[in-house]
Order: sequence, then C-alpha cells, then structure tokens
Amino acid sequence: MSFRLAAAACGAAIGIALAFDAALAADLSAAATPVAPPVQSAPVPRVDQHADELLNKTCEALGSADAFSFHAEIMFDKVLPHAVKVQYAAEMNFALQRPDELVVDYHSDLGGKQLWYQGGTLTIFDEPHLMYASMKVASSIDAMLDQVEQTEHLTLPLSNLAYSDPCLRIRKQIIYGGYVGVNDVNGVECDHVAFSSSNIDLQLWLDRSGKPVPRKMVINYRTEPGSPEYIAVLSDWKFPKEIADSHFRAELPKDAKRIEFLKVKETQP
Repeated sequence: MSFRLAAAACGAAIGIALAFDAALAADLSAAATPVAPPVQSAPVPRVDQHADELLNKTCEALGSADAFSFHAEIMFDKVLPHAVKVQYAAEMNFALQRPDELVVDYHSDLGGKQLWYQGGTLTIFDEPHLMYASMKVASSIDAMLDQVEQTEHLTLPLSNLAYSDPCLRIRKQIIYGGYVGVNDVNGVECDHVAFSSSNIDLQLWLDRSGKPVPRKMVINYRTEPGSPEYIAVLSDWKFPKEIADSHFRAELPKDAKRIEFLKVKETQP
C-alpha cells in the first residue's frame, strides 16, 4: 500500500534520492554430462580501505548528531525525447532534530515543495499551486523515510543523510570504492572518494578540516537512458544541540487548499 497526492500538480517528485539496486550474475556451464549449474555468488566488493574509513567517519558524524542543518545548491539532468539531455537547477535548506523532526525547503526550475515532519505527522506543501496534504506516519525519522520510500511520486532529496546510519544502504550495494585525492570545493579542502554499484556511480567530497561532512556529491545514473547526473554542493553545515520545535512546524498560507493522500494498491510484479 502506498500513498499519492490527489492532484496532478502534486505528482512530481521534490528531488532525487540516493538509491542502489542489487545485481546478481547468473552463469550456466555446458558439459557433456548434464550437471547442476554452479552457484554464482555476487561480486566481491573491492573497496579501498582509506575510502571506506572516510565514508564511515562521515556516516558516524551525521548519524550520531542530535540535530544538523545545511544548504544545498543542486543541478540535475532530465533526458527528453530523442535523447536530448537538459540540466535544471535547484536549491534546498534541510534540517533535522532527532528523533522525529525534519524540514525540507526545496525550490527548483521545475517548481517548489516544502515538507515538514514533526511528531508523526508529515505535511507537504506545493507552493506554486497553493496545495498541501498531511498524513500520519511513523514516529521516527528512519521509519518515516522507509515509509515515504514506498510512496508513489514522492522522493525526498538527499534523504539518505537523515538516517541514523546514512551508509547502511550504500554499504550493501557497493562493488567498488576508491580514494581519488585531496580536491577543493568552494575553497574547502576535501577528501575525494568514488564508489559504484551495479547501476550508479557516486562521488563524494568530504571535509577534511572539520567535521567530515559531505561538501559535494555527484551521482551518475549510468544505466538510465542518457546517463543523467545529479550534483549537489552542500554548505552552511550547522550542528546545534537542539533546534527550536517551531522550525519544524508547518507554516501554510491561509488560502492554501488541502487535498488528501489517496491509498493506491501497488502493482504486483
């Protein structure tokens, strides 16, 4: 069972989230005498130890924080008919307070969305169309994000960073990881690492002078038509002990129209 907004205007996703799909190879060997095909195991991950340690430090810093916030400048590709690839821009402010508060303010060339999550209630506001919807969800950030992942037409941008273990899904699917070197992001020296799964390439630039927060990420969806990219430059990181509850409270215009989430049965494979 999933949910979606009961209006076409609210059908668009508010961003692109990190996602990894597992791939298992199958191989049948021929022989004169029929025998059972050998079991083919998944590829053994080849991850550079230094790159793995840096990734772990970043995940620990984010996952152990009581609260944090950041700003992101985003560019993303959209592949049009006839394989024409165009790039759009977006900006986002993101903040969370564990265990059950999150706010996302997202504006792009294709529109804008605001999201508030507080105390088990999720509210999404489609600013260009003055529409909003609210629903009851799980009472922790991790469980809420898992629930939203099953929601049709709703993707939270950079949502992996909000999990208590941001690297859990990445680790499961990495088949290669390497250390690139020390590179600059807007004047900040960063450790540049690269990882790949069966269908995406992920690059991260991790701050090496303070908290090892991501300063930049590039995701290449290389198995998708046109190999679209998603680029985010993250800045203004803050790690307060606590963020005021009022920051996570939905602020809706008086003339905003409420619409309902509709339950939609998933199509079975």
